[in-house]
Amino acid sequence: MSNRKTTNPIFRMWQRIQQRYSANRNQWIGIGIVIGLIILNIVPFVIIVLSSFRASGTNLWADFTFQNWVLFVENSGPVILNTFVFATGSAILTTISAGGIAWVIARTDAPFRRLYYFTLFLVFFYPPVVIETVWIRLLGENGLYPALIGINSFNIYSMAGMVIVQSVRLLPIGMILLIPLFKSIDKTLEDAARTSGAGLLQTVRYVTGPLLLPGMAVVFVFAFLITLESFRVPLIIGLPAEIPVLAIEVYQSTNTPPVEYGFAMAQAVFLVGVSLPLLYLYKRLLGRTNQYVTVSGEGFVADNVETGRWKYVYSAVAGIFIVFTVVVPGLFMVYNSLLPYYMPPHIMPLEQIASSFSLDGYRALFDNSELLDAAKNSFLVAFISAFLLTGTGIVIAWVVNKSEIRYKKLIDYLAFFPIGIPAVSLALAMMVLYLRFLDFIPIYGTLAIFLVAFYIKYIPSNVRTMETAVLQVDKSLIEAGSVAGASVSRSIYSLLVPVIFNLTRISWILSFSFIAMEMPIVMMLRSPETPMVSSILYRISNQASSGAETYAFGVCITALFVAVVLLLHSTKYKRFNLFRW
Repeated sequence: MSNRKTTNPIFRMWQRIQQRYSANRNQWIGIGIVIGLIILNIVPFVIIVLSSFRASGTNLWADFTFQNWVLFVENSGPVILNTFVFATGSAILTTISAGGIAWVIARTDAPFRRLYYFTLFLVFFYPPVVIETVWIRLLGENGLYPALIGINSFNIYSMAGMVIVQSVRLLPIGMILLIPLFKSIDKTLEDAARTSGAGLLQTVRYVTGPLLLPGMAVVFVFAFLITLESFRVPLIIGLPAEIPVLAIEVYQSTNTPPVEYGFAMAQAVFLVGVSLPLLYLYKRLLGRTNQYVTVSGEGFVADNVETGRWKYVYSAVAGIFIVFTVVVPGLFMVYNSLLPYYMPPHIMPLEQIASSFSLDGYRALFDNSELLDAAKNSFLVAFISAFLLTGTGIVIAWVVNKSEIRYKKLIDYLAFFPIGIPAVSLALAMMVLYLRFLDFIPIYGTLAIFLVAFYIKYIPSNVRTMETAVLQVDKSLIEAGSVAGASVSRSIYSLLVPVIFNLTRISWILSFSFIAMEMPIVMMLRSPETPMVSSILYRISNQASSGAETYAFGVCITALFVAVVLLLHSTKYKRFNLFRW
């Protein structure tokens, strides 16, 4: 019977078709990914550039004109200066603070390092508007921190205030970038320096420092890049202080009469034009960090440096810093949620404060149907987006690092490209694309527009996160699945995902928390039919009667995120049904 099949010309032709299909299938997959990434990631950039020459007033697509750029050149000098000062100051302070904390956690034997590491992640879970308001009360008039250091007041509504609050927000990101690099340094180099008589500071300056310089440069560029598009801090602190930056100017141009879409488009294109060279520099610096990794040979030692009694000093300094930048703001949020109005704890009598405690803010929160509806929308969009991003992040990371597809370098750059498009610029592109060119796809004004925008914005970070896990897995694992008769997609789902599950759930958690609390895209694309958490929080925070309610919401959201993290970290893969789906 088998001989008849072998000699059958139809059967032989079918075998040749199958072989040819198997040989070309990966290339077709690569072409499909390239086309999809171009449509999602490149087309919005092209649209916004063209719109800067076509939009005028409230018209998104009018006659060709240079007027938008003339207005931009004539009126944007101070705004550009503010933007670069804000970004530079935040990047410097983030790099210094993240470098110090990462060094204590990754390179010393100081106690409580693991506790410090996980505590810093609370910054990711503090909701927008709420945490900025907390910092205003901690640093502003009658603030707790100025009183503790013995000064009358600190002007939080200033460039310095913006830089401090922004750098605290970026601290965990800098730590995440630096700790793996710190861990990769060979301890024997530092031991050799100490043996030759060099002190700790000399060792850091002449041995550890040069090895870490490329990594510190990566953190600086990345913090600068993120701050260029920063929206929350400039909106809550910079706008009342009349310190305009480009991201807020784009928002103001499209949301404050008289609306000038053309001027906003020119501002958005300028932001992209500054971000893309920084993106290229970031990629180059990221590549150079690998040249400074000292992991090689059997003698490599990556243990922590023994610092003797100084370890308690380092732990105390890091602990105090984390307490005042992470823990106290969280406790202050709880404190304010229990009060009808702000009572400075260092000024008001304790008896009066204690007698004013109540749960009215929490009762008002659960009676606020608008805010609860917004939370449902934000969590739904974040939940779906996190799954889409994590899944495609795994696939793209595998294609780029493990496949034989000829276009994988192009796929890598296309997937990373959106990180150079600021959120406000991306939101404007979505507006033009789905109101002017793709109006036959009725997603503008619905939750679907947020799904598309969030997917584009966060795909680079997800691919980078999953790349770390994929690189640890040999591609023979997938090949074994193929030999057993499983398709590539089935092999990835059944064999790869369980192996990298720990990093997969971390990627999902971070995506969910970032998207649920996303602000610039929400503020630009919101509509009355699609209330989202950030936009509602910003509106009600300006109402004098809603202070406790706003803080109560912040406490509940933070507690929810922490609970989700603990649940996912304590659940085994086989028992976590959501991922088994």
